[in-house]
Amino acid sequence: MKKLLLILLLSITHVHAQTNNLTIGEGLIIGLNSSYEIKIANSDTLISDAQVTNAWSNMLPIVTVGANYNHLSEMPIQFNLPFPQSTNSDALTAIYANAEIEQPLFTGFRLLSLKNASEYNKEASLLEKSKVKNNKALEIHQAFWSYYKAEKFIEVLIENLSVVESQLNNVENLLKTGLTTKSNLLKLRVAVGDVKSKLIDATHNSKIAQANFNRVIGFAINAETKISAPNYIEEVSNRDFNAILSEALNSRLELKANNFRIKAADEIITAAKSTWFPQVKAFGSYNYLKLEGGSLLNEDAVNFWMVGLGMKWNIWDWWKTSSNTTIAEEQHFQIEVASKMLREKIEIEVYSNFLNLESEADKIKLNKLRVESAEENFRIIDDKFTAQVATSTELMEASTLLTEAKIKLINSYINYKLARIKLDNSIGRKIY
Repeated sequence: MKKLLLILLLSITHVHAQTNNLTIGEGLIIGLNSSYEIKIANSDTLISDAQVTNAWSNMLPIVTVGANYNHLSEMPIQFNLPFPQSTNSDALTAIYANAEIEQPLFTGFRLLSLKNASEYNKEASLLEKSKVKNNKALEIHQAFWSYYKAEKFIEVLIENLSVVESQLNNVENLLKTGLTTKSNLLKLRVAVGDVKSKLIDATHNSKIAQANFNRVIGFAINAETKISAPNYIEEVSNRDFNAILSEALNSRLELKANNFRIKAADEIITAAKSTWFPQVKAFGSYNYLKLEGGSLLNEDAVNFWMVGLGMKWNIWDWWKTSSNTTIAEEQHFQIEVASKMLREKIEIEVYSNFLNLESEADKIKLNKLRVESAEENFRIIDDKFTAQVATSTELMEASTLLTEAKIKLINSYINYKLARIKLDNSIGRKIY
């Protein structure tokens, strides 16, 4: 037992140690388990499950028991009446108990329809729960990669700062030998200051992104959370929009949930029409009656049972059934129209995300060329500056262009990844 507890303690310690450096997979697990939205969705599924049980129970026999104990006042009660009153001080005690059982036999299909409707609504609730999880996973993806992007920007700026400081050291040495001017030295010192200023801003933005990521996964916003993503570069692939749209219209959970709601609405219409039919039930009861006291009644004890059938048929209800049917039919109509509107919304959402993915793919190609060009330009200017052919201004501009090109390439890679995840989510694919 002690060994088992030790292993459990070590595993818990290991998990907590790992929370300081999270992958996207670990972030998804933690975030989905702590999500308030998912907890509410879980509660909704429990409610829908209870509603199914409730509807089912109405189709089963109902057993009730009851008892009464009555002690009557003196008989008769004395009033000031115009004719003589007899007096009797005897009291009467009545004890009554019964047990009953009722079983609905025919309710115009109302109970069956309500049960079916609750089952369809339960299926819709389960689908909505999955959609909530997917949406939460998308939020975690966005927070994770935004934080990762901010960290990569810091890395690029630190690399740039190292290069500029190295150039500053070279200029300081050249100044000592008289091979450069103090103006070049001052310009490079300003350049170092500019990079440090950008680094301060990038660090601030990284802290904000970290706080947002902590919030999304359920951590304290000031937790020192670190993340790691060994592979953020994805191969750009071509996709067929028609195939994607067809998959989305067949896979989106909202459309499937609405299909179940339409079926549930059909059942509600049937239930609303049920009062056009007679309501039939079977019943049985056991009764016990005991009377004591009173000069007018002898002491007696009676017990008996009975079984039978009962029928109730509303002949005229002042259009109540008709109005309930109209309400149910209009609700059915609204769900159908909402489903068509949702279908159109999904089409434009998928198309927008598809175009966004293609746009980000084109930006990756463009920014790759930009980085290659900026690297070559910086190499040439750096060599010229060393040979005192280029000015420090040209060197700073080349360094700045290279840094901006690298940041744009990182930005386009991560934006492409997020665009792909958003497209998968809009298609209806599981992203967690």
